[in-house]
Amino acid sequence: MNEMLNKNALILGADTIGQGIAIRFAREGARVAVLDPDASVAEELAHAIRASGGQALAFATPMNETAGASVTAAIAQLGGLDVLVNNVLPIPSIGPLESQSAASFTEAFTCIQAAVAAMQAALPAMQNAGGGRIINIGHRYGEGVNEGLAAYNAAAWSLVGLTRTAALDWGRYQIASNLLLPLADTPELRRCHEQRPAVIDLMIGQLPLARLGDPVEDIGATALFLAGDACTFVNGEVIHGDGGQHAAGPVLNRARFG
Repeated sequence: MNEMLNKNALILGADTIGQGIAIRFAREGARVAVLDPDASVAEELAHAIRASGGQALAFATPMNETAGASVTAAIAQLGGLDVLVNNVLPIPSIGPLESQSAASFTEAFTCIQAAVAAMQAALPAMQNAGGGRIINIGHRYGEGVNEGLAAYNAAAWSLVGLTRTAALDWGRYQIASNLLLPLADTPELRRCHEQRPAVIDLMIGQLPLARLGDPVEDIGATALFLAGDACTFVNGEVIHGDGGQHAAGPVLNRARFG
């Protein structure tokens, strides 16, 4: 069953999460545009999708307020847009609030500006299509902060407000905007496991499903649900694609354990 057949999807940010979503969308029949600051990363992903029989384009874009120009160019080549995925949160800058630099906040919120620019650039195409889906990728620290991550916490919280504002402002255009908070098996988490295996194993053991999410089969599938025809009436929601981590109590504190 190709749930995304003949739909156009754009993924801004091709890290492991973005890759998983792009691959799953393409598998389900979508024409995919992958945008990332690293052109080689975007092209490698697009090439892999094409090699598997999917349709994919690659674009380099700065992760800042100028991202809208690249989004507009990608939409033109796709021939329209049905789904926008903003996967823009940066790698966290770790340290106590009193030592967090202005630069760390600037970097975090510059990435949020990229999401805003992408959404604004996507709006005309979605209006022309009679509707669309915006899926912003956030973090659980946008609901409950963790110490030592001030800039990251603030940026993650801002995605909640941005998503829900879009839900209100653009619902009239039949555009549904939702926020996905994933927990996946990523290279970053594997590096943490190499440094602190006992701590990471404990964290995973706390998860109700006792495993990390697969970027394609779990996180990609959750994004697919938000993008699919069965999810037309979910708007302004925060969806936890985390195996129940948000309900599991204390989790790994990166400021203490790295």
